[in-house]
Amino acid sequence: MEKIKQFLFINTSIKQTIAKNTFWLFLSETSGRILKMGLVIYAARMLGVTGWGIFSYAISVSSLLMIFSDIGIGDLVMREMAKKKKEYQTFISTALMLKIIILLVSTLLVIFISPFISHIPEARTLFPIVALVLFFDSMRELGLSINRASEKMERDMVVKTITNAVIFVLGIILLKIKLTPESVAIAYAVGSAIGFIVIAIIIRKEIKPLISKIDNKLFKLVIKTTWPFALITLIGTILGNVDIYMLGIWKNSAEIGLYTSVQRIQQFIIIIPSTIAIAVFPLMARLANTDNKQFKMILEKTLSLIMLIGLPASLGGIILAGQLVPLIFGQGYLGAIPILRILMLMLLISFPIFSLSNAIVAYNKQKKLVLAYLFGIIVNIILNIILVPKFGAVGSAITSFFSTTIITYIIWRELQFIQPFSVLSKLKKIVLASVIMACVVVLFGKMGIPVVLNIVIAILFYFGTLIFLKEPLMQEIKTMIHL
Repeated sequence: MEKIKQFLFINTSIKQTIAKNTFWLFLSETSGRILKMGLVIYAARMLGVTGWGIFSYAISVSSLLMIFSDIGIGDLVMREMAKKKKEYQTFISTALMLKIIILLVSTLLVIFISPFISHIPEARTLFPIVALVLFFDSMRELGLSINRASEKMERDMVVKTITNAVIFVLGIILLKIKLTPESVAIAYAVGSAIGFIVIAIIIRKEIKPLISKIDNKLFKLVIKTTWPFALITLIGTILGNVDIYMLGIWKNSAEIGLYTSVQRIQQFIIIIPSTIAIAVFPLMARLANTDNKQFKMILEKTLSLIMLIGLPASLGGIILAGQLVPLIFGQGYLGAIPILRILMLMLLISFPIFSLSNAIVAYNKQKKLVLAYLFGIIVNIILNIILVPKFGAVGSAITSFFSTTIITYIIWRELQFIQPFSVLSKLKKIVLASVIMACVVVLFGKMGIPVVLNIVIAILFYFGTLIFLKEPLMQEIKTMIHL
């Protein structure tokens, strides 16, 4: 018991720290997302395609207006706290104050501007509530960034579980009382506020020495340091929400409901690479420019591990989309099946992007990311204008696939110039095992095996094949489990 306690709560070595942080982050993200996904499925079924589309549209429009609220200070704080340069506390304190000021202004923009740019009248009553959701979400994530710099990711578990448990329980209660999108929005707002309060209490000791160290003279330096983060975040927010906004212009809330319902499945799966990337980032920040050989090894193993999970998830999702959509959301969402297949194909492209971007940020080369995201958003907007009027939500999914592919390719190439690495040559056994697994999934599907059982068998078969092929990463996983 003492050994387990030491592994889960004390950082003792590189492998153990990465394994511990990944475990806690994955557990917190998974438990939180399962709770939130439960509410999403319940709300999507109860509200129907149109009602769910109205709620999703309000979130997207509000997010577009809050694009300036996140100027990358969370990532900057985590990096600077991990490196602990001279006078880093003063720099971080000033950055945090700037973040809070911008966030308050952005929240007011959502409340007063959103109703005038909304193309779906039914969403207008939701904007003040959604503004509070995004405000408290941003404050909570800022607190979590401060916590992650200390590499105590076990605290994330507490915060995210409480947050999403409140959202889940309150959401179901309010939907039973009043079946409207407003009920879901209120549940999100209350849960987000409670989550912020919890993380504020947890990190109060870390925050206390920062409060008195604000230096107004550093505002310009913070802005100069964060502008690449700000631009990347701005473009990323546009990429994540412009599809839905354009669907609101040319189509209707039903199309938005189809698109955002299956998009939640993709976002749920994405927690795997994003969690691993967050867990490894503090270590990358310390190794960059100090031990490039070790950095390269960590990067290559991280990317290989991510693709070990991403490749079979993508293939399995494409094959089983026709069974997953009606099982999860009901017969009213059958039109979302081709959308899910495109988004599952996109997983192959989007899985590595988190670790690649973090690696570039670790080298303080975040300006290199700007070109990638800028080019991606231009392609995204042009393709949306061409495809959405004719193909609706399917056109939006195709647009997301191509713009994400372009962004990932550019970031991959830029990182090769900064720190050369090799991954694709290490994926041969993973590709073979994934193809064999896909064949098993198709065969069992034709035999009429229930989709959930098919997924369980496929997972066991896939990892069994990797062990049989003596994939080196399986030994790494076994070592971490043994720790």
